[in-house]
Amino acid sequence: MTTSRSARLLRAANRHARLVHALACALMALPALLIAWDWAREWALNLLLAVLAITPLRHALVHASRRLDRRWGRRWADWNWLIRLRRPIGLASFFYALAHVGLYAAFDVGWDWSEFAIDLRNKPFVLAGIATFALLLPLAITSTDAWMRRLKRGWKRLHTLVYPAAMLAVLHFVWLSKPGVQRPYIY
Repeated sequence: MTTSRSARLLRAANRHARLVHALACALMALPALLIAWDWAREWALNLLLAVLAITPLRHALVHASRRLDRRWGRRWADWNWLIRLRRPIGLASFFYALAHVGLYAAFDVGWDWSEFAIDLRNKPFVLAGIATFALLLPLAITSTDAWMRRLKRGWKRLHTLVYPAAMLAVLHFVWLSKPGVQRPYIY
């Protein structure tokens, strides 16, 4: 007696009910993940601006500690832990930007380079976003201690690219937003 293909599939589904359940849950979570990505795509920009805020924050904390006549926090060295956060925050910003570019390439242009070229010509926000990513890429690559030793003083000069990258990222966000949306202008 031969069993039909559908009967075999049903029996396999019954035997592997946990796997089927996990797969169904993953599929049902997909819309929530897409909504979460929509919310999280700004994290590349938020973290990039956080990196830029660390040095002024350190200055403000030292100044405030001195003005308030506190024993701790009056010296720059008391706030060195803030400086050590710049690299991981900057790398997190880069990886969020990489995910953003990857999702754009996969979902918006479908890995079609001619479609990408059309977007570059017709949508200035795409050009600003790609320029931002192009500036962030060498910063991420050279963020290790080995690259700091190899580039010496040139490392600091190279990493000043973070400033135009931040300006382009904000411009990208402003240009891609719909008219009347105020949130991008906060940045």
